[in-house]
Amino acid sequence: MKKKDQTYQDSSTEDIVLRYENAQKEGRSEYFDVDDLEVLIDHYMEENKVDTTQAIIQLGLTLHPCNTDLTIAKAKVALFIGQIRESEEIATHLQQVEPDNLDVQLLSGQILLCRGMQNEAKALFDKILQKDREYIYDIAYAYFDAGDYINAIPFFEQELQRHPTKEELEILFDLAYCHQQRNDWKKAVALYEKLLDEDPYSKDAWFNLGQIHFIQNDLERATEAFDYAYIVGNDYQALLQKGNALFQSGKLQSAIESYKEYAEANGRPAFVIVYIGECYEKLGDFEQAKIFYSEALRSEPTNTSALCGLCICHMEQDEYEKGLQFIDHAIEITPTLAEAWLYKAEGHLNLNDTDEALRCYKKAADLDPEMSEALFAIGNIYIDKGEYNTALEYYKKGASIDQGNDKISLYLAITHFKLGETDKAYDHLIEAITQSNEFQDIFFEICPEAKKVKEFATLLQLNNGNSSDNIKSYFSNDI
Repeated sequence: MKKKDQTYQDSSTEDIVLRYENAQKEGRSEYFDVDDLEVLIDHYMEENKVDTTQAIIQLGLTLHPCNTDLTIAKAKVALFIGQIRESEEIATHLQQVEPDNLDVQLLSGQILLCRGMQNEAKALFDKILQKDREYIYDIAYAYFDAGDYINAIPFFEQELQRHPTKEELEILFDLAYCHQQRNDWKKAVALYEKLLDEDPYSKDAWFNLGQIHFIQNDLERATEAFDYAYIVGNDYQALLQKGNALFQSGKLQSAIESYKEYAEANGRPAFVIVYIGECYEKLGDFEQAKIFYSEALRSEPTNTSALCGLCICHMEQDEYEKGLQFIDHAIEITPTLAEAWLYKAEGHLNLNDTDEALRCYKKAADLDPEMSEALFAIGNIYIDKGEYNTALEYYKKGASIDQGNDKISLYLAITHFKLGETDKAYDHLIEAITQSNEFQDIFFEICPEAKKVKEFATLLQLNNGNSSDNIKSYFSNDI
C-alpha cells in the first residue's frame, strides 16, 4: 500500500534531487538554501530513506546553523525512528528560543501524540488553529503520521474545501488512504476513483485501488488496477501484485508472464522465482516447476519454499524418497515449519510408514493448531488403526476449523458406523451423498458391512444410477 502519492512531485523537486545526487556521486560540495533542503528532506522521507534524510539535515545545519525549520526536521526524523526523548529535547530547546513559533508548537503536539497523550495534543492543536487556520493540513498530517486516521479524516475533509485542483488531488489521496487504513473500503474506493477521474495517471492511486480489490477478492478489478499502475508509472511492485492477482484467480500462464517480467527487471530474486515454480506446479508441469525451484535454491540455499516445492514435485511424480530428502532439509533449516512436517507426513504415508506419518502429522498440528488437513489426516490414520473414538475426536477438531470441507460428512458417516451408531452414520452419509455420489462408493468400500444393514442397502439401491441432483432432491423431500 502506497502511503503518499508520488505522482504530484513537480519538476523543480526532480531538479533539486538530481543536483543533490550528482553532487554526491561526484564527491563535491554543493550549496542548497533552506527551501531546497526542505524539498530534499520531504522527498527522501517519503521514500523512507532515513539515513539520507539525516545526512541532508546535517548538511543543512552545517550550511545554516541553528535554522529552526531544519532543527524541527531533525526532531521529526528522530520521532519517526522512535527516538522520542531526543525529539523532546529538541522541542524543549526550541520552545525556549521561539515560544510563539507555531511550527514548534505543532512539533510538540506530534510528540504528545506519540506519547499517547491525545487530549493534550488536541488542546495544543486547537490553540494553533485559533491563531492560524492554515495549519489544518499540518495537523491532519500530524494525526496521519501518528497512525490516528480517525482524527486525521475531519482535518483532511476541511482542507479539501480550501485548495485548488492540484493540491485537492493530493488531499483526496490522503483522505482515501485514511479510509483504506480503517478498512472502510467503500469510501476509500469512491475517493480513489474520484481522484482517478481527475488524474488517470496517478500510479499510487491505481496501486492502492488494486490492493483494496485484491483484499475483497475482486481479482479481475485488482488485476486491471495493478496493470494501470504498472503502465502509467512503471511500478514493478504493481506488476508483482498483478501476478499475485492472476495467480489467485487461476490464470496461471498470465501470472507466469507477469512474474517473469518482474524477475527480469529486478535481478531474478528467489522469492519470485519460487512463485513461477508454483505456477508450473499447479499447472501440473512438474519438470518446469523443478527448474525454477532449483534456480531459487541455487541463489538462496535456505529457501524453504523452494525446498517444499521440490518435495511436492517429486512426490507428485511418485518419487517419495527424493521428496523426503528436500523436505528433511527444509525442516533442518526451519524445524517449526508446520507445512514441511505435513509434506513429510504425506511422504511417509505413501511409503506405508504409517507410524512415522502419524508422528509427523501430529507435529504439524502441534506447530499450527489451525491446520485442519493435518487433523483430518490423523483421523484417517486412526480409522485404519481401528481406533474410532480417537478418529472422531480429530475429525471434530478439523471440522471446527474448516467447516467448508466437503468430506466432513463422509468422515463422520464412516466413523459413526464403525462405532455402531448407525442412525448418525446414515444421516451423515445422506449429507455426504448430496455433495458427491463418489462419497457413497468410498463409504461402502471402507464399510462394506453396511450393505447388510437395511437402510444402507436401500440407500445404495436408490442411489445407483441416479444423479447427485436427483439424490439431493429426494433426500430434501424425504427429510
